Amino acid sequence: MRRRKNNKLDNTGIGLVVGFLLPVVIFFAVYFISENGISFSNYVGNLLYLNSLVKLGSLCVFANSAVFMGFIKLKYEKAARGVLGATIIYAFAVLISRAF
Repeated sequence: MRRRKNNKLDNTGIGLVVGFLLPVVIFFAVYFISENGISFSNYVGNLLYLNSLVKLGSLCVFANSAVFMGFIKLKYEKAARGVLGATIIYAFAVLISRAF
């Protein structure tokens, strides 16, 4: 069995950071694309008022699946594990926000 060379990117911490930051970056990208001259706090307030903040957040987290599959394709299992962990933490946050 051939040993795989260690890669610096195949790290659970890297996967967690990518898994937590990618949805935030996408959320801000959506804000800047659809800004319409309102402040960020008003934008988030409007999303809360319309009960769509959690829905938009869930869509932002959906991008983690593409990163997860990319890490799996590159055979970076530890990094994929980190992305999956971040996604599960986001899912628990959504579950808790729906419960209350």
